[in-house]
Amino acid sequence: MGWENRVLDAALTASAQASALPVENLRNQQGAASLGWRVPGTAATLTISLQNGGLWRAFGLFRTNLTATARITVTVLSGGSTVWQGTAQAVANGQILLVAPEAFTGDTATIQITDTANPDGFLSIPLAYAGPIWQPVRNYSTESTADRVLGQDSATTLGGAEFVSARWYQRKLSIAHQSYGDADTAVLDQILRTAATGQNILFLPDPSAAPDVLVARALFGGLSGSDLSNPFGAADRHALTLTLTERL
Repeated sequence: MGWENRVLDAALTASAQASALPVENLRNQQGAASLGWRVPGTAATLTISLQNGGLWRAFGLFRTNLTATARITVTVLSGGSTVWQGTAQAVANGQILLVAPEAFTGDTATIQITDTANPDGFLSIPLAYAGPIWQPVRNYSTESTADRVLGQDSATTLGGAEFVSARWYQRKLSIAHQSYGDADTAVLDQILRTAATGQNILFLPDPSAAPDVLVARALFGGLSGSDLSNPFGAADRHALTLTLTERL
């Protein structure tokens, strides 16, 4: 789970941007194209710079207009020297993701984006994540579920015919966990406090999954949680169900 998004507090620079849709718009929490970062042309580089350095592992762009041939190359630097570099070319649900095999420390991360086949002739990137990810000691429960919320306008004729206008499709996850440890719950409290401000949270069911599976199942959006319980008495095992709704 990614909740320490350095895009929100780092210095952002871009190799290209539309004057009315600058790269600083990536600090917004809304996924609307009209509020995002727009790149004239089909290639750009986003540079995320930290004054004192930090941890980096997951990198993602969300609610984009990227096509299946899009590619990102991420470089993490420390003092001007490259400490890690990776490439991803799987796009699904308007998002592209790259997860490093481990966390790396650096003061700068660059995301080079190319999508030469994009028919729009520009890149629209409303949301981005770059930073570390947190994993509990034990995995979530198989009782977890995936759902979707549909935005539709529907009219029904006297003969029963239905005319549907599709507005939006929003993915939703119910993440059930029955075995958080005490140390895990302390981090969860920080995550839920952050989410309560409206900040988007990144959920990766399996950070080590194949790129096409990773990008298809990842979800970036608003998070809320149910009551924390102790289903096994005095044992260091706590249950909590999180609800994550895709940001549109």
